[in-house]
Amino acid sequence: MIVKRTVKIDVDKFKVGDIIKFKLTGREKVQAMAVKETEEGMLFVFVDCLTKEYPMFNNIDDMDEVDISYANSDLRKALNGEILERFSKKIKDRMIAVNDEGDILRIPTEREIFGENVYGQEESKLAERWKPMKKKRNRIAFQGKEGAWEWYWLMNRHKDYASDFADVRATGHATFHNASSSRGVRPVFCLRLDGHELLEEE
Repeated sequence: MIVKRTVKIDVDKFKVGDIIKFKLTGREKVQAMAVKETEEGMLFVFVDCLTKEYPMFNNIDDMDEVDISYANSDLRKALNGEILERFSKKIKDRMIAVNDEGDILRIPTEREIFGENVYGQEESKLAERWKPMKKKRNRIAFQGKEGAWEWYWLMNRHKDYASDFADVRATGHATFHNASSSRGVRPVFCLRLDGHELLEEE
């Protein structure tokens, strides 16, 4: 009989597809998948969303259209504030910035998930789809490790509607929603390539 078996191993270097497990404060269990190797380290995305949902903006109605962007969003502030604080010191000590602005956490872009900009504003052609996201199952995420299928935010403002942002349906397909709606969050972070000690954190 043929079976598929998952084993835990100690490694010297992360590879795309590796999954690490750890806990956030509040004992929320999470998993993160290695999706892209960079010159600085390995980029990871949460396998599932955080249990708590967040809006992109707490109140977008009073904002000028020119100011509506992920860079100015309340979600970006939450990621690099209250959400980052939930990571253990052991992991934070291995993290490096995911962009030139010095953010430690971000969310995926539409091109990283789908390989194209379906609804969101165009990204650089240098942005590539993460290899694991070619499989529909990896585009699907749950609300927390034990929750139902979740819709989750992407970084891209809609190309036509300033108050909407791209997101991913519970079925793994592209869509968009008003930025004041609460949706799931799949944090993205980068670990130094020598971070193999984190492959299992109890």
